[in-house]
Amino acid sequence: MSTAPQTPQPAAKNQNRRKKVRAVMASGLVLGVGAAVTLAAWSDTVWGEGTFGTQDTSFNIDGSFDNGSNWAAHVASDGEGANGPGAMTFAQGANKLIPNTPVYQLVGLQETEGNLGADIVLSRTNQDTSPLAPYVKVGVANVGSGATAPKCDSSVTFTQTATIGAAPADMLTADIGAGEYRWVCFSATLTDGAPLEVGDELSDAILWEFTATSKDPVA
Repeated sequence: MSTAPQTPQPAAKNQNRRKKVRAVMASGLVLGVGAAVTLAAWSDTVWGEGTFGTQDTSFNIDGSFDNGSNWAAHVASDGEGANGPGAMTFAQGANKLIPNTPVYQLVGLQETEGNLGADIVLSRTNQDTSPLAPYVKVGVANVGSGATAPKCDSSVTFTQTATIGAAPADMLTADIGAGEYRWVCFSATLTDGAPLEVGDELSDAILWEFTATSKDPVA
């Protein structure tokens, strides 16, 4: 019997070749997966930190109803003293009016913190329901700024006037600087045509509101 090696048939050769190719491909796939797992990316971070507050923005308006001698917050429409409205008694006696003879009241405003100025709106917030309602006329005028109280008398021109029986309305707009002053003069007059029947009457308490809105934030 011959012991010489037999030559592989073509089908067997092709089968072996395919096995080698698959082995090489499989090896390549394994290498590819291994490379993907071991790759690394650069990493970096940036942080920020900040705080928030209201430093140097405090704001307050005080009022004076005695020519600047005393100042207080007067923050409410009811209550007493500094916690209630300032007393507007008018120098010549607002409760003893006679026809065509005005009486006057000076009101001062002061921004006390020195950080922010303000826009001021003066409003009459109610209306009188007494017999005096159509006969008492009030006027308001901006009479300046500065620490010294200005004059509030017949020398002042009143361009904004209304009867105390008129519907509530804004009467004046002005401004005030940080740490500064604003002065408003009021007049009240019993009209010349008021009848005798309204003698010995007293009106409702007329309320005036000064609304201050801060402006000019600190740079």
